[in-house]
Amino acid sequence: MTTPLDRYFEILDSADGDIRVLDALRGLFAENVLLLHGGELVRGRERVITFHRRKAAGRKAIEHSWAVAVNADGYLTGKWRETGVDLHGGRFSASGDVAAALDADGRIAQLDLTLTGASDRARLLIAKHLQAWTIPDPAERAEAMADVYTEDVTFMEPEPDEVVVGRDALNDYVGMVRQKTAPVSVTVESHYPNRQFIHFRWDSVFPGGRTTIGWEVLHTNGDLIERIVIFSPNDESATESVR
Repeated sequence: MTTPLDRYFEILDSADGDIRVLDALRGLFAENVLLLHGGELVRGRERVITFHRRKAAGRKAIEHSWAVAVNADGYLTGKWRETGVDLHGGRFSASGDVAAALDADGRIAQLDLTLTGASDRARLLIAKHLQAWTIPDPAERAEAMADVYTEDVTFMEPEPDEVVVGRDALNDYVGMVRQKTAPVSVTVESHYPNRQFIHFRWDSVFPGGRTTIGWEVLHTNGDLIERIVIFSPNDESATESVR
């Protein structure tokens, strides 16, 4: 049986050289679909399709393999892997877990693709960092954070002037942040590694069209993050626009 999740990967594979093929995703997604993709978050069918177009435009070729299981309640879970060539001719690979919840019409209402392995180490660490912040349950989040951050991780944010030290304190802080207005999207626009440092830029869109941009520097210790420093404008400098 071909599930909506199987069809999703089939459409991604068919987009080589023609991103217009991705318009076929419109028939798979619910209008207010929520996509969690390697730590990035996008809500709304048209935004999700635009997100996939942007991803595809940065690749010369891509191929997916996947395995999907249907749970008793119709929830879809599985594993996925992609390999391909970027615009500069470099080969890349990534893999992870996937889960999809369907609405009453059989369309995908929520799609989660977690990144658990990748040829791009910097992007993998960014994904694990951002993915930890999307977990609503504090105990589950603490378990994930143990594989992402050092025990004495330091988090620094300029607005408000906030310094948080330790995984437990950071877990509490993430819980507090999650109670605020949820963004419509959070996307990683660029990233650059330099030895044990990773610098990346994110763009966020909030209800009403308010947008903010920010930059983060991750200081790593082996495969764990030991310091997070955020640079971002305050609310007054945020711009009003709709993407």
